[in-house]
Amino acid sequence: MRQEELLEIALEQERTLYRVARTLLRSDADCADAVQDTLLKAAAHAHRLREAASARAWLTRILVNTCKDMLRREKAHPLISTDAHPGILGALPAPEEGRLNEVMGMLDEMDETLRVPMVLFYVEGFTVREIARTLRIPEGTVKSRLWNGRKTLREMMLEEAL
Repeated sequence: MRQEELLEIALEQERTLYRVARTLLRSDADCADAVQDTLLKAAAHAHRLREAASARAWLTRILVNTCKDMLRREKAHPLISTDAHPGILGALPAPEEGRLNEVMGMLDEMDETLRVPMVLFYVEGFTVREIARTLRIPEGTVKSRLWNGRKTLREMMLEEAL
């Protein structure tokens, strides 16, 4: 695939990539860095992508790997948190008020293994097959994690209602 074609697809997916990074990383600055690194890596390896239809899953896979690399580096060399500087990404709109914020907060409390498939499926609209390819896990595992994620979310909502 040509870099120009990939860049066009990547720009369409930028917000999705940011939201996926947010499920793995806590800092807005880290999320922005991860998305930027992902786009640079994708541009450098655009020739490896054969079909435009696979671009979304391919970009997300690169992003997940980039986020995990950042987490490993952070664990090995902890730094001062950049969370004290909210709004570093002025181009991204604030999340909608109301119930969505509550649900996203509950998702943030979930284990990463449940949170990532839930966000990819319900927020970003990925299919089970795309999630399986992106996370490199069997489709059955994706389905069970979605089921467990819904169960966990339901329990959290019931606890909050009490």
